[in-house]
Amino acid sequence: MNKKINYAGPWITNAEVEAVIEAVKNGFYENYKKDTQSLEDKVKSLTGAKYALATSSCTSALHLACAALRLGDNDEVITTDSSCVASALPILYTGAKAVFVDVDETTWNISPKQIENAITEKTKAILVVHWNGNPAEIDTICSIAKNNNLAVIEDCAPALGASFNGRKVGTFGDIGCFSFQGAKVAIGGQGGILVTNSSDLYNRAKILGSYGRTDSKMQYWSDYIGWNYGMPNLPAALARAQLERLDELIAKKRKIFEWYSENLNSLSEVSLIKECEGAYSTYCYPALDIKSKKIQRSNLINFLAQFGIDSRPAQPRISKMPMFSQRYENEVCQNIEDYGLILPSAFNLEEEDINFVCQKIIQYFKDVK
Repeated sequence: MNKKINYAGPWITNAEVEAVIEAVKNGFYENYKKDTQSLEDKVKSLTGAKYALATSSCTSALHLACAALRLGDNDEVITTDSSCVASALPILYTGAKAVFVDVDETTWNISPKQIENAITEKTKAILVVHWNGNPAEIDTICSIAKNNNLAVIEDCAPALGASFNGRKVGTFGDIGCFSFQGAKVAIGGQGGILVTNSSDLYNRAKILGSYGRTDSKMQYWSDYIGWNYGMPNLPAALARAQLERLDELIAKKRKIFEWYSENLNSLSEVSLIKECEGAYSTYCYPALDIKSKKIQRSNLINFLAQFGIDSRPAQPRISKMPMFSQRYENEVCQNIEDYGLILPSAFNLEEEDINFVCQKIIQYFKDVK
């Protein structure tokens, strides 16, 4: 039986195991926030952000970002139509409207030109997704935002450690949000973190993420509608230990991408989605654009599955989901929905595993011809 080639999965060493054991033994009572605070300090150090707030997920961090920016009814937020739905749902949580625009066909990141074309008097913010760890053209997007007095939220879920022109993503806009979910580069099993350089935004997010509690009149007093979005100590201990190895983890992801590139560059029917100029990607999830319209992606996925290879379709267009609405055709996003393929990149994969995946992909294309 062939080895299962997993779509994603973490790289856990004894260092992480020991960190979690220590948190289980000693991470309660007066130490109940020790690892969470240590994680926040580590992320501040890694990104250069002034403030960091650990959360229960990246989705909750994005919700706090939208709420801290006081988005609400009649406000519009421009974002990408090709991403995990978790990027866009927090916009709806505030009562604001998500306006979905198209992406660049070579990076699958939100197009600055399409952002400019979509701005109206109702636009209040841009939610940029650094797609699958690939930095978007964030400097250009922030320039557009500044010229139009718009806030910028960066969804960096799998992009912790990624950079653009030498600066860490998550620190270009008003607020950046990262994920420690189990399929990301550095994991906590679950959890996320919000970073910002604004003390006002940080304090607002911190209050709203803890039941809106202010203790203004007495202990446990809440002045605002808030949520229970804190990150517990145990997943924080795991995430903190993983961040000690972040460079090593990113290097392995980039090596996996390099192996795919070496094998598939000669296959004219596909193209790998690569980082743009100036970007340093985590390559959390390597992706293929299938150029040949003769190929049924579902058939390719089923073919690979016969050999224990877990590939995935790229995400559907979010604007087509019933809770959202479409304003633009977004043809590139539609092509991604139809022909985008996410390749397996679990940390336990080695060069021979990637070679095997590529051999099967090449074999399938030859057979279809």
